[in-house]
Amino acid sequence: MAKNNINYDVGTIFCIPLKNGKFARGIVARHDGGGQVFGYFFGPSLDGIPNSIDKDELHIEEAIFSGIFSGMGLSNDEWKQLGRITSFRLDDWPLPLFINTEKDCDRVELIEYDEDTLEEKIVSISTRGEVDINAYPEDGLMGYEYVENVLTMKLDHAYKISK
Repeated sequence: MAKNNINYDVGTIFCIPLKNGKFARGIVARHDGGGQVFGYFFGPSLDGIPNSIDKDELHIEEAIFSGIFSGMGLSNDEWKQLGRITSFRLDDWPLPLFINTEKDCDRVELIEYDEDTLEEKIVSISTRGEVDINAYPEDGLMGYEYVENVLTMKLDHAYKISK
């Protein structure tokens, strides 16, 4: 299987097409050099793709979604790259712990990933009563189209609530 063309790096800002014809923004916070990316995603949805995004527009505390995903949307230019934060600092955009839960089970796994390889490093096991399960992004590699679907639903839902 051929590797993706890795045409992005940490700090790359990009636009994701949503299923409703609008766009969301994202930033590459980590990647493994082989096509897996960890990133943060932002609203509100945009009507079109801007020529660029000011790096000061994106703040980690305003991210609506984060996770590990396939970089194929970036590599095949379906997710338009808008530039890069040249002063990108890993410490400002941390790689969080991830959570893995099973629907009808009290067991909760907190997973830590290696900062450079995005390989699973440490798993800690707890119970639902010991962990705020909403405080962590879900574990697992997401396809880029799945990310588009999730962002569409999240931003459509946010818009309906604010009306």
